[in-house]
Amino acid sequence: MTDQGLDSMFKSEANSSLKTGSTVSAGPQEKMMEKVLSGLEVEALLKLGSEHLFLLFTQSRLILAHRAKLGRGSVPLYSLFGKMAEGFKKTHEKDGSLQRMAAMEPDSILKLHRDNFSVEYPRVVSVQVEPTGRRTRITLITSDKKYELYASAIAVEGVREDLKSFLGNRVEYRTTG
Repeated sequence: MTDQGLDSMFKSEANSSLKTGSTVSAGPQEKMMEKVLSGLEVEALLKLGSEHLFLLFTQSRLILAHRAKLGRGSVPLYSLFGKMAEGFKKTHEKDGSLQRMAAMEPDSILKLHRDNFSVEYPRVVSVQVEPTGRRTRITLITSDKKYELYASAIAVEGVREDLKSFLGNRVEYRTTG
């Protein structure tokens, strides 16, 4: 993600979710023992194309990790070839990347891509989860930014208990009409 991409609101679509079955731990060794507990895959819609990310949850923070850019923004020759260049883009498939990333240490995940970042749970002001047709909107508001993510309802449901556990009353689940 570029700074421009971070400043814009993200829209994402989840393709899968993950739970490792671990519980939240507390204590002086928490940071040393930090690991990915659950997560889901999201797609951020950018001005040109989209970006696939992983939204991961640890004991102390959430991580947005880069997966791949697709569409016009991922093809350097797009301006030269236009729509025809979209045929060259790599197709997105479920390939076990979420499970492989969950097996890594959080700090290692952050080092994988320069645009990966984390948000400590105390910096999360609120999370609103709301169905919007075939997808679910996740609006994440931190102390300094707002992110609008879209995910499949199934993937969001897979991390529901973790969201409530980590963020308590800062998570609001809405229903449509």
